Amino acid sequence: MNASLIIKSITLSLTMVISSLWMMAQDEPPVPPVAQRPAVPVQIDTLDGPSDPPDTTRISLGKREITIITSADDGFMEIPSGPDKSKSRKASLTWWNGIDLGVNGIMNSDYGFDLAEGFEYLEPRYGNSRYISFNFAAVKARIISDYVGITSGLTFQFYNFNYSGSNNMVFGDSLAAFPSGERNVSKNKFRVGYLGVPLLLEFNTSLNSSRSFHISAGVIGKLRIDNMYKQKFSENDSDFKTTQKGHLGLNRWGADAIVRVGYGWFTLFAQTGLVPLFDNDNAPDMQTFAAGIAFTFH
Repeated sequence: MNASLIIKSITLSLTMVISSLWMMAQDEPPVPPVAQRPAVPVQIDTLDGPSDPPDTTRISLGKREITIITSADDGFMEIPSGPDKSKSRKASLTWWNGIDLGVNGIMNSDYGFDLAEGFEYLEPRYGNSRYISFNFAAVKARIISDYVGITSGLTFQFYNFNYSGSNNMVFGDSLAAFPSGERNVSKNKFRVGYLGVPLLLEFNTSLNSSRSFHISAGVIGKLRIDNMYKQKFSENDSDFKTTQKGHLGLNRWGADAIVRVGYGWFTLFAQTGLVPLFDNDNAPDMQTFAAGIAFTFH
């Protein structure tokens, strides 16, 4: 076989191979385009709070953060942090959980302090009549972020009415009082306790709890769970203590209108009953009230 025939054979073989490869390439399905990942939101904030270092910039990349603190020599330090915790902090921006301390008393049906004739003895000594409530299990439904929302939870309320020793009081189907006489009364106390559920409309002017002016108002529905009338006295050189529980002529259910106003951690509250305290035949309608300071925690 001469050289020209060999070259022709090689050329023909290469042509056939190239043609086959080209046809195979035409038959392959097109490569799908690469899906683009969604853009990561980027937010840059300059922090100037009292607790932030000077010249601080926070860059939010999705759920990640980078805090840049510029030093005096114009260098910088990057501190990567985890997911932004501000959202979880916002979840606790409500002012219900805590302890309320104050003074309590009894008002007439017109929400005045002059009790009906014949029942003036129910006006307590305000200096020793203390109200306390334990508020917990707060939950919040947000309407506008944490600026406006509806708050609920649970509360244990205790009204303590302290009286002078001039009268012995009778609670039950009817209310009555009679002079103590020869008794030297050292304690004359009436107590009522409730389990309640609040429903409050709450407003905050800031998402920073230490800078927020906040106000909440609403109602508390409650169930009486405790009542007691206690008296300690001495007579004929002997000491006595009497305690009356059970049926004291009180309403089983109650409700309060309440307002809470504060700035930062300082909160004041005031509340008054919407349902009469007593449920008996001879007593006029009378409402409880309480006012004082709320010690809240998140």
